[in-house]
Amino acid sequence: MISRSLLYTLAALALWTSWCALMARWPLFATPELRALARVGAVLLPAALFYRRHRRDQPLVDYFRLRERWPRGVLIGAGCAALYFSVAVLVAPAARQAALHIPTDFAAWFNFILGSPLAEELLFRGVLLRELSERLGLALATLASACAFTLLHVPQWTILEHQDGLELLTSSCAIFVYGLLFAVLVSATRSLWASIVPHWINNFILLAAR
Repeated sequence: MISRSLLYTLAALALWTSWCALMARWPLFATPELRALARVGAVLLPAALFYRRHRRDQPLVDYFRLRERWPRGVLIGAGCAALYFSVAVLVAPAARQAALHIPTDFAAWFNFILGSPLAEELLFRGVLLRELSERLGLALATLASACAFTLLHVPQWTILEHQDGLELLTSSCAIFVYGLLFAVLVSATRSLWASIVPHWINNFILLAAR
């Protein structure tokens, strides 16, 4: 029997895939503001509905591991992000020369930097990882959540950015590794902040360094 959490995750994937198809066909749906709202809503809505229908017996902040051990989660998450980018600067000469340009538009902050990372962590690590861990064990749940996290990004790459072949494989492998690392951080700290914070930092730096 398919886990209920997996069904909600599949709904999120279907919603975002459908919106990507709409954006590709009709530019009206691709305005930055609409795209931001759709991207965040497609992921956040299934996570919120799952909690409301199946886990309301627990306080929201406790179910999503936002209260327990939050200082530890924030510190470890920020520390891991700092370590990652420090290594990147050391091994990549181009990274040392990159200048950061702080984004100023609403869509960039709401979608790429803050909204989408938060929504993705609530669904993939807050719901899917937690629920599947109880049914399949931590190892399989980690792999499944990383795979689902990767699949969410594929419609944008293939439908909107027309990636294929080696480029698509490279992008997918990178996001899959991120998904594994975020799951490990949450499992190790029992705090969702351990994945939210580095996800925020990662997306901010990637966007600001463009």
